[in-house]
Amino acid sequence: MPWVARHVLHLGHEIISFTGGSTDTTYDYVLILCYLALALAAAILWSFLDRSHANYQRFHQWLRLYVRLSLGLTMLSYGAAKIFQQQFAQLDLYELLNTYSQTSPTRLLWNFMGASRGYCIFTGCVEMFAGILLFVPRLTTLGGFIGLAALSNVFALNIFYDVPVKLFSLHLLLMCIFLLLPDARRLIDFFLLNRSVQPSASTALFNNRRLNAGALVVQLLLGAFLFCSKLYQTHEFEKQNWNVASRPPFFGIWMVDEFALGGKALPPSLTDEIRWQRVVFQFPQGVGIQSMNGAWTGYRLRRDMEKKTFNLEKPNDPKKNFAFTFSSPDPQSLILEGSDGENRIRVSLRRVDEKQFALLSGGPHWIHEDSDY
Repeated sequence: MPWVARHVLHLGHEIISFTGGSTDTTYDYVLILCYLALALAAAILWSFLDRSHANYQRFHQWLRLYVRLSLGLTMLSYGAAKIFQQQFAQLDLYELLNTYSQTSPTRLLWNFMGASRGYCIFTGCVEMFAGILLFVPRLTTLGGFIGLAALSNVFALNIFYDVPVKLFSLHLLLMCIFLLLPDARRLIDFFLLNRSVQPSASTALFNNRRLNAGALVVQLLLGAFLFCSKLYQTHEFEKQNWNVASRPPFFGIWMVDEFALGGKALPPSLTDEIRWQRVVFQFPQGVGIQSMNGAWTGYRLRRDMEKKTFNLEKPNDPKKNFAFTFSSPDPQSLILEGSDGENRIRVSLRRVDEKQFALLSGGPHWIHEDSDY
């Protein structure tokens, strides 16, 4: 890909293959272009060398089988990841403290999905339904229709919320269209022209009847296995990462009521970069601290619950390390006492009730007495 980009396309910059999750990089576009060029060359050569065949119905059935099962597996994977919190997890504690202006369109979409558990489950069920139908040959058209509807919405969201998987979702959408194309005339006659249609004639994978029956059984068993395994895997992921039992001690957002440095209480001035404003415990080995001026700093956390000690370490900056002992008079209070190596520090914190955030205040209401959104 780098050679093609440099010598064929004459791009003015080097391209890299590792991107951390994006499928819309320059590398990906060059890769798709190369695939297209190779496919066109192979099709032209094949058509020239094998002019004796009028059609490739059986090859087409094998290609449909490959596309159908690949698309079905992808739909099952994404559907299960929405039913259980793998793709769109519950709202990040830090996101609850951000404003809209600080949120990228992609993050806004993730927050939108994560804010509604019910909507995630609904969309996941639609995708899984489409996926399981694609493992049943006679239900391919129905599965393709449902998949087309679901993926059209996914592709639109990726485009207009700038999610960096546009190429991938576009290919999934084209796979649905590919599966529906053989029935295009029949679908137009039935849905648009109000004409009766005959059952479609399909070509078997094998000439042997037993082999075709065996292939059907294998597809059904594979679909059932993948359906169950994907649900199990995503359920285990949710249990390990988002279950209440998996939360670290003191999980939540904590407001700093008092902050004393060297025995002197610092007032909560909004321009102060030393005094703490909030502390967020979300991950087992990390903690986020927000200063009064709004700046966030992440620390590596080493916690000993028996000795009741907190050690906060700032990577590559030993001057910002803290050593504390803690006490918790009640579940909503936390007191830290220690030093930064030079000054004694005492911090009094109060846990924030997360239900005060409107996004977490409740589910759907069938009755609204006013239109105040």
